[in-house]
Amino acid sequence: MKDSIESRLRASLQRLGFSEIEVSSDDDGHVQLSGTVNNSSDRTSVLTIARTTPGVKRIANQVNVLS
Repeated sequence: MKDSIESRLRASLQRLGFSEIEVSSDDDGHVQLSGTVNNSSDRTSVLTIARTTPGVKRIANQVNVLS
């Protein structure tokens, strides 16, 4: 399950131009996101993509906005 969540989430992020975001997950559906985006809107988009990915139950969002 872990690998399929990561694969689906990475594919969705890459399709929308967020290939720099790192994704890790465990077998319980807990996902950790890390990396940097250009603005808060992009950060929100990354979080929304993760929330709507099947199998994701909890998200640790460590995505930072460039200052």
